[in-house]
Amino acid sequence: MAGAMIPRHYLSVVLALLQVSTYVLSDCAARKMAEHCGIGCQSNCHFELPKMAACTSSDSSSNRSVAYYESWATVRPCDVFKPTDIDPSNWTHINFAFAILDNSTHKIALSASNDTELYNQTIALKSKKKDLKVYIAVGGWGVGGKPFSDMASSSSSRKAFIDSAAEFMDKYGFDGIDIDWEYPAATDRGGKQADTNNLVSLLKELKDKLKGKKGITVTIPGGSYYMKGFDLKGMEPHIDWVNIMSYDLHGSWDTPKLAQPHTNLTEIDSSLDLLWSAGFPASKVTLGLAYYGHTFTLSNSSCSKPGCEATGPGKKGECSGEAGTLINSEIKRIISDRKLKPVLDKTAGIKYMTWDNNQWVSYDDEETFKLKKDFANSKCLGGTMAWAVDMDSSSK
Repeated sequence: MAGAMIPRHYLSVVLALLQVSTYVLSDCAARKMAEHCGIGCQSNCHFELPKMAACTSSDSSSNRSVAYYESWATVRPCDVFKPTDIDPSNWTHINFAFAILDNSTHKIALSASNDTELYNQTIALKSKKKDLKVYIAVGGWGVGGKPFSDMASSSSSRKAFIDSAAEFMDKYGFDGIDIDWEYPAATDRGGKQADTNNLVSLLKELKDKLKGKKGITVTIPGGSYYMKGFDLKGMEPHIDWVNIMSYDLHGSWDTPKLAQPHTNLTEIDSSLDLLWSAGFPASKVTLGLAYYGHTFTLSNSSCSKPGCEATGPGKKGECSGEAGTLINSEIKRIISDRKLKPVLDKTAGIKYMTWDNNQWVSYDDEETFKLKKDFANSKCLGGTMAWAVDMDSSSK
């Protein structure tokens, strides 16, 4: 069927793979290859989609369960959640979010003066679960890419960060560090092309410094646009695993504005193909689970299925305080107060619902979390992680 058209979503996946793949392509142009190569491939085209090794595990994702905790959950107007509210029995690791970077010294720094007390409360959870590990997560969306880009740009500035991170973990009792650089080589986030190689150097030097005494993980995006800035193959020997943010795949920032689930299994599967193309082992992949939903204001109340047009984000939640986002605690109250019956989309592995005539949200609950964990097991992934444990009061 050479020359036959292929579905647009398939084309986008192939093009994304071409951006990050280390394969050497023959004399077909990338788009021409994506459109025409496949079964019955024409001559001179030798591209094949990466294939994952056969998976025989039935419960691999239970090996690792990582919970992020947001320090600012203590200052919400409602649904306040303290580290002492975490039930450690559900988790193997807790990542405290966030520490930041000092722009002038390139050293790790507190994000708020009261974080040290929150550190103590989080690490004290080990008294309830002896094998619990607590990591400090550094960075996040709010920090952006430039502080990381500047820090990683020279061996001296990398050393300043690494030495300070080692001292920081020893001082406060952290078992490891999660590097959340959002995102290397992304010019819209203050990055530059050299970031990709510099991140590999940073991780290698960090591993050499810690000598196996502390864990090292990296958080990566779930989509190809930002993932292309990560040299996954180069990073892999120097880290314990990656936490993939398999959420925020859609939102009110999209054009056109459509009420799309921000996390769904079809797109997650495509994202994982980017890791397989780099030869990244499934055991070092931790699948992200969202404890919140993205909301939209529908254009027409008669169209409420995924893909319907929207005018913009949904209204702010009284606790989350952000247009376009509701934490799971808020979603559960809306369901209870309005006696709603959400719709399950098994293919996407999400639930969605409408209320107040034009408000729409997609989200996960225990039923869809199970679908995603079953998916993780089918891929032999090494674990799952939640952003964030404080977003659901029922997890107390």
